Amino acid sequence: METTLSHYFGYETFRPGQKEIISKIIDHRNVLGVLPTGGGKSICYQVPGLMLDGTTIVISPLISLMKDQVDQLNAAGINAAYLNSSMTQKQQKAVEQELLRGEVQFLYVAPERFDNGYFVNLLQQLTIPLVAFDEAHCISKWGHDFRPSYQEVIHKVFALPQDFAIVALTATATTEVQKDIMQRLNINKNDEIKTSTKRRNLVFKVNPTYQRQKFVLDYVKEHSDVAGIIYCSTRKQVEELHEAFQDQNIQSTIYHAGLSNKEREQAQNDFVYDRVRVVVATNAFGMGIDKSNVRYVIHYNMPGDLESYYQEAGRAGRDGLNSDCILLFSERDIGLHQYFISVSKADDDYKDKMGEKLTKMIQYTKTKKCLEATLVHYFEPNEKLEECQQCSNCVHENKTYDMTDEAKMIISCIARMKQQESYSVIIQVLRGETSDYIKYCDYDQLSTHGLMKDYTTSDLSHLIDELRFKGYLNEHDEILTCDASVKKLLNANAAVFTTPFKRKSKEKVSINTVEGVDKALFDELKSVRQQLSEQLEIAPVSIFSDYTLEEFAKRKPESKQDMIAIDGVGSYKLKHYCPKFLETIQSYKAQI
Repeated sequence: METTLSHYFGYETFRPGQKEIISKIIDHRNVLGVLPTGGGKSICYQVPGLMLDGTTIVISPLISLMKDQVDQLNAAGINAAYLNSSMTQKQQKAVEQELLRGEVQFLYVAPERFDNGYFVNLLQQLTIPLVAFDEAHCISKWGHDFRPSYQEVIHKVFALPQDFAIVALTATATTEVQKDIMQRLNINKNDEIKTSTKRRNLVFKVNPTYQRQKFVLDYVKEHSDVAGIIYCSTRKQVEELHEAFQDQNIQSTIYHAGLSNKEREQAQNDFVYDRVRVVVATNAFGMGIDKSNVRYVIHYNMPGDLESYYQEAGRAGRDGLNSDCILLFSERDIGLHQYFISVSKADDDYKDKMGEKLTKMIQYTKTKKCLEATLVHYFEPNEKLEECQQCSNCVHENKTYDMTDEAKMIISCIARMKQQESYSVIIQVLRGETSDYIKYCDYDQLSTHGLMKDYTTSDLSHLIDELRFKGYLNEHDEILTCDASVKKLLNANAAVFTTPFKRKSKEKVSINTVEGVDKALFDELKSVRQQLSEQLEIAPVSIFSDYTLEEFAKRKPESKQDMIAIDGVGSYKLKHYCPKFLETIQSYKAQI
């Protein structure tokens, strides 16, 4: 397993969750993998697909996403292909013949391809060890990007005669969506692998500015040497912002559903191949991009739900380097999404669910709590929380109220209860309320009953949430328990601060930089990568990611042996790409 990873992809160890998912696939079990955006989901089916005989079928939602994946696999010396509507009959026939000869290791198709009887007949003749559902949240009606074709293809996949495993992969699935996917794909609860949604290289920021256009123009000018995506809610806003960039001589491209296929493809290629640094887009640009060195994603408008926001913001920093995710928010954004929901042709249950998601999105823009922890809590309510210390809420000096005494009262109350209880019961006891349940448990006899009677329910919810988000309290299925770290508080070795209620905040937004990199060498290596990209007609990041180039610029490897030890350098890339980079590094060192 590790040998395959190292040989083809240049990594010595797996990221969290990857090895567990691959092991289940090798054991011929259906599995659901929920990994963060940029967490290496594709490795989860690519490694077992290389280890098993036959052709792995990958069901993917977008033509552009298929092309990116196939280009990257081909760049690593792996035979992959796709079949989609953008191809000529001659091109499709050539791929079909390769499939019949057993030459294709990975075949990418959209779910609609299974409507073609000839294609299904072709599949029946192949050796298929694995079927992968990429972007699996599209399967669920409750997912943020539901596609009926993803549901309809499931029974056609199960009707194939081969005995294959199934893997479903997603980054943005709530607990409800995860259950739906597992039910539809016959995945056992024990075969779900989830890792934290945390991505510590992403710095989340909310900026309620009234001068959105000025903010974006200033930010892009300050970060002109890095790539970024700016999402707008409407085509009109995309066009207006693009014009503003042109007026300021800022080179950018646009992407929305109103453009022709050729125009959209040109825009994507210009961005992926580093011909332009900035793309202004609607969410039509969502899953269709796989560019690892995006240093910032700015949302010009608030999305309608946190799944969409996290999916789009997660396009930043997929190479693991520090990147900004900035949400510009205005109250007017709320009205737009309420209108979208009201005119939707969906049933009332679905509209209600979208309304609930919008409420959660609005709460994210207004919370004073850690933004990263807020996202983690939304996707996995039972996960232990901690403050990231880098989002706009964490770094803003607005937590001036010392709540250490209140924290001790709350912890003392929880510790005295005969069993683990929920938020509501704890608050009722602290406020001195009585109910049949409180009397039955003798909670009205506790010394902490009524200890905080002067606090409102809202006050206590705020204080308990603060302790939860700081990791002093843990939650599992809405039941609160004390974490071991509360001992520090009770022993007077720590203090807890929170925000005074209803205090407005403003934060200064800045991008983090990576230290220890020889910037001049890094720029030369990027130029080499660009030359190779144009020569080989593959995307720059398919050759080497920014992360790998930065490692080159830090370590200055002198031989292929030095290079193979760096993440992202596999055997194929070592042979075909590294000589030119080594030559550049040696020449650079000679001039110093």
